[in-house]
Amino acid sequence: MKHLSVFILILFTMISCTNHNGVYFEKSVPLEKHNWQRFHNIDFNVPVKKDKLLDFSMVFKYNEDFKDVWLPVNITFTTPGGEIRTRNYRFSLLNRKTRKKLGTTINHITTVVINIRKEMPFSANGDCVVSIEKRIPKMDTYGIVEVGLRVVESQPKAAPKEKAS
Repeated sequence: MKHLSVFILILFTMISCTNHNGVYFEKSVPLEKHNWQRFHNIDFNVPVKKDKLLDFSMVFKYNEDFKDVWLPVNITFTTPGGEIRTRNYRFSLLNRKTRKKLGTTINHITTVVINIRKEMPFSANGDCVVSIEKRIPKMDTYGIVEVGLRVVESQPKAAPKEKAS
């Protein structure tokens, strides 16, 4: 009986710790030799549910070998309903006012979380394929440690306050 109580306590602890601050999906792809090769698209399969709104962010980790202040990428969403949404982005990695790096740097690796899409709806259950393509042409790009995707459930918007008469 004592072992059953310990097992239930461990199981309860594991279940209560699975929310991870509201993260619905998160995966990172480490890049071999910190090199994002020229034709290497990074794909993520995100399980989605109909009528659930999700917020998507890219998690980008780089070291001092990456010298650019911009990150040009194309991100394509292929939904389970067959819809394709694609867009070119040019993300700044510097604060435009202070000219300092965005994100946090630990042990010479800077991590930047970049918002991509807010409140994205889906018309069917299944996997949404998110493909991230590097748009730095004609060469490999060194200094990129990892590219990841973080998805959280959208928070409901607060109702607008009524004006007092």
